[in-house]
Amino acid sequence: MDAKNTAVATRLGAYTAIGGSACAITGATLGILSGTDIDLSLVSNDMATYLTLAGENTRLLVANLTIWIVMVLLLSIAATAMTSLCKRRPLMAQLARFCYWVGAPLVIGAYVAWLAVVLQVAPDTSPAAVVVAKAMGWFASRADWIATILIIGIGPTFIAMAGRNEWVPRWLFIWSIVTAVAGLLNAVAMLTGGSGLGSYGFAIIPVGVGWMIAAGVVLFRRIDTTQEGEDAA
Repeated sequence: MDAKNTAVATRLGAYTAIGGSACAITGATLGILSGTDIDLSLVSNDMATYLTLAGENTRLLVANLTIWIVMVLLLSIAATAMTSLCKRRPLMAQLARFCYWVGAPLVIGAYVAWLAVVLQVAPDTSPAAVVVAKAMGWFASRADWIATILIIGIGPTFIAMAGRNEWVPRWLFIWSIVTAVAGLLNAVAMLTGGSGLGSYGFAIIPVGVGWMIAAGVVLFRRIDTTQEGEDAA
């Protein structure tokens, strides 16, 4: 990659990693403010309460899920830009891209299904509505978590393995191992059921989003260097 393209990829990766992480935090905040938790409702078999609350907080949930769709697009762009900077280990870079290019459409489909529950089913709490909401909610929740494992669990690990000793510092590489472990814990929580997704399985969110923020900061610090190389070219 020439100096100009390297500079563009560095800037793009930095801005989209930080922007996508900001969307993750903003969307999560709106979800908390809505007072709803689809995972908890599925575990407790109380989808009727979720539908009632979703009907009362439709705008917050629509904003929450829309912002998360933007989030996954930005993080996938960031990952693609980051992997374009990795030249020594092309296989690892391709595996990283695979995680994001599979995870992004999967989670967007999950969020659309989730939106359908909020906009088309809620606030109806009839038995038929509850059955439909449980089925669509289960798909949305599981697809969301599987994509989360790909995007902020093992995706960062592959990026760090691909970029190690190029642009990924040792501490960021170690952090990526932690994101993979958090992804494994999340998978265990999904497979075992119960309240695991709300406890140890949830660790992937702060760990994974934190990694993306840190990676964005690393790239920001490289912008001046790559700009000098672009100017020289």
